Amino acid sequence: MIESLESVNFAINIEIAIAKYEAELILVKYPQQWAEIHDNLGKAYCERIRGDWVKNGEKAIKAFEKALKVYTREEFPQKWASIQNSLATIYSDLGAIDEANTELAIFCCKKALPVYTREKFPTEWVMVLTNLGAAYRKRKQGEPVENLKIAISWYQAALEEHIYQCFKAGLEEHTYEDFLGNLEEFLEDWAGLQNNLGNIYRDLAKEEGTNNLEQVFYYFNHALEVYSCESYPLDWAMVQNNLALTYDQQGNINQAFACFRLSLKICTPTAFPTDCLQYGGNFGDKAFAVERWTEAIEGYDFAIKAIEQIRAWSRSEIRRQQILQGTIEVYEKIVQACINAGQIDKAFEYSERSRSKRLVDLMASYNLSQGEEIPPKVQELLQQYEELQQQIDQERQSHKSEDNRSDTRAAWEAYNEAIALLETQKQQVWENLRREDPVLAGEIQVNPLSLSEIQQLIDQPNTTILSFYTTNSDTHIFVVQQNKITLHTCTGQGLETLQGWISQNWLLPYMNDYKKWETQINSILRELAERLQISELISQHLQGIEELILVPHLLLHQIPFAALPTGEYQEYLGDKFLIRYTQSCQILEFCQQRDNVGKFNEISLQYGTVEDAEDNLPCARFEGEKLAQMYNIPSENRLIGSSQATSNNYRQLAQQVQVLHSCHHAQSRLDNPLESQLKLAHGNSITLGQLMTSGWRLPQLIEVFLSCCETNLGIPSLTDDILTLSTGFLCAGARSVVSTLWSVNDLATALFSIFYYQQRQEGRNRPEALQQAQIQLREFTKVDLNKVFHEVEAREKELIRNRKKYPSGSIEHEQWKGEYNMYAKLNSRIQEIENSTQQFPFSDPRYWAAFICHGLQ
Repeated sequence: MIESLESVNFAINIEIAIAKYEAELILVKYPQQWAEIHDNLGKAYCERIRGDWVKNGEKAIKAFEKALKVYTREEFPQKWASIQNSLATIYSDLGAIDEANTELAIFCCKKALPVYTREKFPTEWVMVLTNLGAAYRKRKQGEPVENLKIAISWYQAALEEHIYQCFKAGLEEHTYEDFLGNLEEFLEDWAGLQNNLGNIYRDLAKEEGTNNLEQVFYYFNHALEVYSCESYPLDWAMVQNNLALTYDQQGNINQAFACFRLSLKICTPTAFPTDCLQYGGNFGDKAFAVERWTEAIEGYDFAIKAIEQIRAWSRSEIRRQQILQGTIEVYEKIVQACINAGQIDKAFEYSERSRSKRLVDLMASYNLSQGEEIPPKVQELLQQYEELQQQIDQERQSHKSEDNRSDTRAAWEAYNEAIALLETQKQQVWENLRREDPVLAGEIQVNPLSLSEIQQLIDQPNTTILSFYTTNSDTHIFVVQQNKITLHTCTGQGLETLQGWISQNWLLPYMNDYKKWETQINSILRELAERLQISELISQHLQGIEELILVPHLLLHQIPFAALPTGEYQEYLGDKFLIRYTQSCQILEFCQQRDNVGKFNEISLQYGTVEDAEDNLPCARFEGEKLAQMYNIPSENRLIGSSQATSNNYRQLAQQVQVLHSCHHAQSRLDNPLESQLKLAHGNSITLGQLMTSGWRLPQLIEVFLSCCETNLGIPSLTDDILTLSTGFLCAGARSVVSTLWSVNDLATALFSIFYYQQRQEGRNRPEALQQAQIQLREFTKVDLNKVFHEVEAREKELIRNRKKYPSGSIEHEQWKGEYNMYAKLNSRIQEIENSTQQFPFSDPRYWAAFICHGLQ
């Protein structure tokens, strides 16, 4: 407890010092004072415990670089050399992030040495040599053994000089008390050099393939003669970790575990998370290697708690993602260790902890800020974000898609350089907006869910969560029911063999050769069903189950599970089960928490439609007309064509209705998901980034149907974050979103939407309506087509008869012309289908399987 309080006090004192120095910079008048404060500020950031250690290092570098503007080598050589040495220390630490930093550390040391000579500044000379030893130990360039031997030479030279200076000081001190006063500092530095030499010799023994570690233990034990747990707890813990690694190298695994545990008693996740991450990770790795699963879980659990603490301290969304991406393998390892230990429940919980953390943060922010006033600073940033979006829309205005919903295919990059520049500016504003977020500011922390809490999300005994998780070697499927959890493992289907295969055979063909992708959908889905062992999964785990809540992992997010063959004759997974998706169980819980679900009954629900926003989708306009007839949607709740479907009108409509249906163009941006857009009138658009800001709060929105292309298409990051237009509406407040996985056929989509809402009118929930609409579209015949669209041809003929009724150029004539063109194009599409040889024109999965449902039933 005392050690914990000491660590807290140290951390607080550093925060106070940083605040003090930053305040002093506002009032300082003289250049030398300004430089001195920046030097002190840099040193404080070097010592800082709280916050992200990489960001702290970067801030320290900036502070030191500012100090060097005044402290030049010519005017202040000692100060200049001191800062070079400080920079070397930071760059050496940051070598773990980028190898170039190690070379910078060596460069800074060599710059300092001509000033800090052995004769004039022996103490500082020793410090520079110590930094050189550290940098050469970490160096990747050159031969490893040669680098280690160079490092030893620097450390040995530093140690010899240090001992010499210690004896010299003893002879020169006037009193014994003076000697004792300086001895403690000498001994502390001496112990540090002993520890460094121990590390170097252990590394050298490993590189040379020897097991002669006596010299290694000699140096570490010497270090512990000074580094006691009481006087130097952090240094003592560091040496315990080093001893643990040495015992492991020697084959004494139990003693290694004992030393790891000693180091983690001091370096806890909350007190010293960076050290805890390193020591806990080492503990887990060494235990994993010898199949000691309980100890592996113990070590990795420390590391994961440290990762989550470091991430919680970072106020940058980008850096939070980098932290998780850099450490995601720790989650994978603990999941595998838990599985190997037979702890399936724990394996599932840890798999959930790593999923979609960015999206979890965004949705947690929405739930926290719902109903609150938007702060003025946030309002100002939102205004900047909207203005930049308007500039982008103006740039895009000259580039309009024609005719078909599927013409707006996914993009890998911005349309032109001007837009790319504006998007970069928008990204910076977005990052500033996120810094004001209560979750990133640390005002709220999202706690991971336990298995029992997740099981409470399952409201029916015949509903099961299927949670997929791919490791390096296998794909695990957690089968979670109300009262039990089981595991199905697809052995050998790991990151390369499964996820890499999906990338090569599904995603890349879709992006690069769409026609080829269309022809191979069925064969790919058949093979994927075999790889995921769908038939065995059903027979062994899903008997008596009627609904599946799917939690995909990585590229499985892009797979239409409803179209996977079950192994039974002409049966798909979507025939056998109701299916809905969620990015993670935490996301599903957020959807359930939204408090006004159920306040509206079906009769009182207000419906709104956004139809054919760019006047080039005749099937979409017909689709909207049918829905309006079915639900008696008033004209003020329908945004039809380019005269009405602007971004401002869209937002107003979304804030008023409970069910929103969008049928128009959309485009995903795989390189920059926040720029994925709903394409509206006059080049207007609504981007995913806008939907995810606090400017879009839609607490009354129950259901959204995005009858557009690619509204759930995205490439998930290593952290399994997939940001799509569908997730944007979930973040904005929707309870459920129906969206598309690829570029959909215009006519098939119109039919599917009509079928879906007919099923909803008959009282079926969303997954039921989705299932029945898919079946209806698959079984739809050319004869059925005539029944649905019989009035299209009649209306076209009627419009032809009326073509001379209105004066050319009049408003009425323009309206007539627009309606005639729509029906003519629609009739042309219908004729194409009628002239084909296929009895079931939409039976192929590419027509019906793209539609998926996220969120609640």
